Amino acid sequence: MGARLDCHLGPHTFIKQLVDEKEIDPVPMKVSANSVNAYRLRPNQNLTALGFEVRTVFGFSPNDDMFTQKISEGETPHRVYGVVVMAGKEAVSERIRETGGPATVREVMPLVMTAVICDK
Repeated sequence: MGARLDCHLGPHTFIKQLVDEKEIDPVPMKVSANSVNAYRLRPNQNLTALGFEVRTVFGFSPNDDMFTQKISEGETPHRVYGVVVMAGKEAVSERIRETGGPATVREVMPLVMTAVICDK
């Protein structure tokens, strides 16, 4: 998945490719209050990103029928996509620096899970 996570695709294209390749379920398993849709990997899929095991794929783009949108008071949904990987924030940050990619990281679970985020 490395080339697809270079933050040059938009959320629609990124998610659609994974759905079309049957790597993720087409229906989100969760939609956050900020409208970010989280997708479960299909059985027997071993996705990796930046060399780390992918646990979840996520994305959202306003006014795109592919994504479920929740309207929350004060929230302004924006275009975003990425993955949650099994690795600590420092290891993921270092890998992104090595590749020169524009992705950002956010710790999901200290030392264990990190989100790799493309704001597009």
